[in-house]
Amino acid sequence: MELRLRIILTALIGLIALAVWTFPAWRGFLRDRQVIEAFPGLDMDLQDDFLALPADQRKALIEMHETSPEMALGMVHVAISESDRAPEDEREMSAETARVLASGEFGTIDALHWGKGTATIYEFTDRRILRFEGFSSARGGDVRVYLSRDPQPRNALELGLDFLNLGRLKGNIGNQNYILPQNHDLSIYRSAVVYCKQFEVVITSARLR
Repeated sequence: MELRLRIILTALIGLIALAVWTFPAWRGFLRDRQVIEAFPGLDMDLQDDFLALPADQRKALIEMHETSPEMALGMVHVAISESDRAPEDEREMSAETARVLASGEFGTIDALHWGKGTATIYEFTDRRILRFEGFSSARGGDVRVYLSRDPQPRNALELGLDFLNLGRLKGNIGNQNYILPQNHDLSIYRSAVVYCKQFEVVITSARLR
């Protein structure tokens, strides 16, 4: 009996010694793990700004980096830069002085390309304008505003070559107006498009009805 007890005690002491010796290797299994992945190639002083982006946007950018690292890195720099607000002196439209020709809601394409708010074509006695109201969108490089024949273009191919160019986007946040050319047939255009020329992608579009 004493021999068996000695064997048990010796084995127990051995197990305790082994557990203490290997503790650094297995202690991680005793606690939760949180992984926050930094963006490859991004300066260290910008990593916190990247981690502040929405989780789905970070994931999409990291996945893009696997196939197009230079484009992904460029989009990260655009995404973490400060938002551009449209000029604050844009005045509200009066329903009594303008006629609505068409209107639509901006929508989401994916985690990196999205927009909110409405696009409306107003006709006055002396001019016509495209107005964005309650507008906000993802950022991009060299962003332009187009009218397109396609009702809901999602890429450069669907945008086509016969779009109407209204110039640079005034801001990715805020109400804003774009003057439309006189004596131009607007009925052929079926969407307002916010397009990034730098990366040749549609950021968001609003189907005009």
